[in-house]
Amino acid sequence: MHRPLNILIVEDEALVAMLVEDALTDHGHVVLGIADTQATALAIADAALPDLALCDVRLAEGDCGMAVARALAERGVPCLFLSGNCPDRADHPLIVGCVAKPFHTAALGMAVDAAYARAQGRVAERMPPELTFYELA
Repeated sequence: MHRPLNILIVEDEALVAMLVEDALTDHGHVVLGIADTQATALAIADAALPDLALCDVRLAEGDCGMAVARALAERGVPCLFLSGNCPDRADHPLIVGCVAKPFHTAALGMAVDAAYARAQGRVAERMPPELTFYELA
């Protein structure tokens, strides 16, 4: 196992957020917070810069997870989408990929490790089939 990462979850479905949080803590990571809107996500990120953010694409109050991911990436926070609506591509190099819903929680730890490695410019040791990386610009 790699070092524990500080992770921000951006997800508006409470049950999914709790499932993701449990899977991440089971893999030894620390969840800094769960946000269901852009304002909450950015407030958490500004208070404690996460190592990685996991973002849904559709959020509460009509917020767009793609805009949240872009704002986080501009702050230096790598992002991985967890969504049933995975975008085909990203517009920032720190938006590294997507894990399509539904996903197996057992694969989430491996996906997080692979996404973080990619964001650091390293090659992932293991890559779950649920994870799709975006092409580097």
